[in-house]
Amino acid sequence: MKMTVGQLSFTLETRLFPIIGRPMGQSSASYAYNPLFSANGIDEIMWPVEIPVGGLGDFMAAVRTLGIRHFCLTMPHKAPIIQYLDEVDEQSRIFNSVNIVKMENGKFIGTGMDGKGNVAAIRAAGVNVQGMHIAIIGAGSIVGVILLELAREGVEKITLINRSVGKADALVRTVREYTDMTIECIPLTDGNLNKLAGKCDFLMQSTPLGLAGYSHDFTCLDFMDRLGPRAIVMENIVNPPLTRVAARARERGLKIIYGMDMMLGQIGKIFEFCYGFAPKPDHIELARRSVRQFFNFRG
Repeated sequence: MKMTVGQLSFTLETRLFPIIGRPMGQSSASYAYNPLFSANGIDEIMWPVEIPVGGLGDFMAAVRTLGIRHFCLTMPHKAPIIQYLDEVDEQSRIFNSVNIVKMENGKFIGTGMDGKGNVAAIRAAGVNVQGMHIAIIGAGSIVGVILLELAREGVEKITLINRSVGKADALVRTVREYTDMTIECIPLTDGNLNKLAGKCDFLMQSTPLGLAGYSHDFTCLDFMDRLGPRAIVMENIVNPPLTRVAARARERGLKIIYGMDMMLGQIGKIFEFCYGFAPKPDHIELARRSVRQFFNFRG
């Protein structure tokens, strides 16, 4: 028997596919995944679940009890989840960043798709980063895996700009160990941002500044006006879709890759990991429309 509540249809056999994090009040992922499940005949439903710091042990016990086959993770659980997993690929373990877990043959297997999703969004935008100088603001949990994927894409140089130079230095040392890409880090100051923006080909915003529910944002956006007319701007924040950085880039007529594009780029990789196939382009477009409708966003 099939039942429908709102826009969701389910049966008595429908499996749950949670996405966990904290906070989760404005999570948009389910608006992307559920249309894809429906379009591909997958009898699962994604819904956001708020798990407090320190609550992963109880959650993992519930996953086994309920027979949940897959779940996604966001902040602050991407690193702590690793201790509960049986298998994690080397790249995700190196940078302590897992955002998808599946149960297979009684084992929990996890991996991080942020880097792959980031590069997939760049490719989908028709951008070839080979030979580019990319500036990345921030050195958080997703940046490490993004750096390795960008190195594989042939980026010539990356400059990290971060408040904590020590944290960025650790990423630089790891990337130098695993790649030949030129990489450096500098302190995050308005002056350094202005200088860097004037020299880079591609600016990626990877801090929580401007995130919905986060109390801080950029105090000055002068650096956005230093970007060249052919510079590319990528915002890794999904909510809101039009951050102040993205809005200033749009005002200037620069090419923008939005956070929701990165999320949609990950979905194809996550589907392959969980189900063994990637959604068709028209199904990804269906998910894109659903997320844009959720945000009432016209980009």
